[in-house]
Amino acid sequence: MNEIRNLTCMLVLMWGSVSVCHADDKTPAAANPAEAARHAPAKTAEPVKPPSEAELRAGITKSLGFIEREGVEWMAAKNCNGCHHMPEMLWSHREAQRRGFAVDAKKYEEWLAWAVERATDKRPGLEEAALLILALPERSAPELTKLIAAEQKPDGSWSPAGQFSGMQKRGAGDAQANALRLHLIALATPQPAAPETAAVQTKAAPVLQKKDTPTTMESLVFRTLYARRFGKPEEAQTLIKDIVKRQRGDGGWSYIIGENMSDVLATGQVLYVLQENAADPSAANAIARAQHWLLQTQRADGSWPIDITHISQVDRSGPAKAKSFKDATGIYTYWGCSWAALGLLQGVPVK
Repeated sequence: MNEIRNLTCMLVLMWGSVSVCHADDKTPAAANPAEAARHAPAKTAEPVKPPSEAELRAGITKSLGFIEREGVEWMAAKNCNGCHHMPEMLWSHREAQRRGFAVDAKKYEEWLAWAVERATDKRPGLEEAALLILALPERSAPELTKLIAAEQKPDGSWSPAGQFSGMQKRGAGDAQANALRLHLIALATPQPAAPETAAVQTKAAPVLQKKDTPTTMESLVFRTLYARRFGKPEEAQTLIKDIVKRQRGDGGWSYIIGENMSDVLATGQVLYVLQENAADPSAANAIARAQHWLLQTQRADGSWPIDITHISQVDRSGPAKAKSFKDATGIYTYWGCSWAALGLLQGVPVK
């Protein structure tokens, strides 16, 4: 009897201990869904079959039509390249042509001539010049590399354009760190690299040594591109693992790190940088999931929806600001769709 009583007591104590452990480990639900997503444990994604090349080509073809229509309209209405319009129209169509898509060579040359004529206009911000170099890596662009080098500040950094800093939720630190890497990558892109590359790299070294935490997926993407170009292989691999872990359940990525919303701009940028790691099973599965998400969310006109309120910090609410909201949405839509096309294009072999 005593043995039974002792065993019962032990079971009670054990049950109480287990109950206490569960009580202590229980995390209260966050009132904000974005906060809950931010602290949710990472889950291993189930393997998915990637889209076929035919499915990718169909989605890309639709997106190229949208990019051309909107890009040509921008050319007719504006007298500048825009921070993204002309660089990414040229970039996406160049990548498409390399993969066997039908690209009108005459139109492309006209776009290129139009963009080159306005390439040194600093109104859109220097990011435009850097992106134009990345869009056309075989083209020598001394006028752009000299412009970028001349605008480097005494402390080694560059001032990010307003749409990357003051107008976005990313914060000035994230914007400046990303602008730094973007410009350094651009200067090293032409082969051979621009003569200014070594000097600006030396000048930028103290800024690069600063420990700062990225707040956007764009920053993680350009840190990865920078690590591949200038760093050690393990640095890029660590960044890729971090990016893969941040993929959301629907297959997309949020633009602002930790936000509970997948975004076409962030997802396209991640796909662009992730394809180089496609031999890794976890990266390959992340790529397939992201490709499916983009193809499933693409609209009939070839574009993708985007909610600018989770990227921009400018208040465009209210009837009086309806035009501002519409114009900004159009710009971000073009920006996001261009990166989505570039990201999907990486999954199609070069011909």
